Amino acid sequence: MRRVEERRIAWERGEIRGVLLGEIRLPIRPESATPARRFLTAVSVAWGIADAADTAELLGCELVTNAVRYAAAMPGSTLRLLLIRDGERLRVEVHDPSAEPPAAKDPALDATSGRGLVIVGALSADAGWHPTAHGKAVWFELLPQWP
Repeated sequence: MRRVEERRIAWERGEIRGVLLGEIRLPIRPESATPARRFLTAVSVAWGIADAADTAELLGCELVTNAVRYAAAMPGSTLRLLLIRDGERLRVEVHDPSAEPPAAKDPALDATSGRGLVIVGALSADAGWHPTAHGKAVWFELLPQWP
């Protein structure tokens, strides 16, 4: 967790600059998972990191779904989905208007939900969140094979 905190502080200080590969705004609706999935795949393929497309799509949709679920009470707001290259890392961020921190759950074995953040943490090189001026950003990083 310390590494996540160090990267968050570095990001807020502007020490992690990165290159914005793509950004899309989505309404806070369950249907937003479909265009998010398409966007994540299209940007990954366009930048030559198709090897990371499936994982980016899966984890990105987990974050979008969580944002929709927990920010739905804020009508008229939108989500922002960003893909950023930071050195050899692909960073995927979902910004939503809720300031409520994300919390990993420990669901029952027969539960049908509650595993999203656990999956994100397990399949990414790094993951975390930070507050923003308009809510929060939840993110993960992958280490794709860049061309």
